Amino acid sequence: LIATSARFGAMLSGTDRDIVETLTKFGEKIGMAFQLADDVIDISSDASQSGKVPGTDLREGIPTLVTLQIISSKLEEDQELRHLLQNPIPEEKIAEVLIKLRQHSALKDAKSYLHNLSREAKQLLEPLPAIPARSALEGLCDAVIERTA
Repeated sequence: LIATSARFGAMLSGTDRDIVETLTKFGEKIGMAFQLADDVIDISSDASQSGKVPGTDLREGIPTLVTLQIISSKLEEDQELRHLLQNPIPEEKIAEVLIKLRQHSALKDAKSYLHNLSREAKQLLEPLPAIPARSALEGLCDAVIERTA
């Protein structure tokens, strides 16, 4: 959605094809970063910080990078959590699962990947002219990271 918005915005502005492609790639990266940030927030923040009820994705059975990484883990210490994530999680287990996810290296890995996506998106903007629109897009890259802090 973000990539398409960036692409159409660039096309409608009448800019050259290289900039259209650059902004499309930027939109893909920042769109993935935004979704990943949302997944991280769902696990790592409490309702007073995010305004969202933590564990919504868990309750709805929506897979995220964090949960998929644990499900695919072959480590013995992940066995219990892996079992919980492969089945519908009873409401009374959500808090326990969130605690385990917050302590798991998969969350740290997801945050690292999120930072990389944001940095890559920002780097894609380097060939663009240094105008306020570029600065705003660079600010968006920073905002995606800051919302997970």
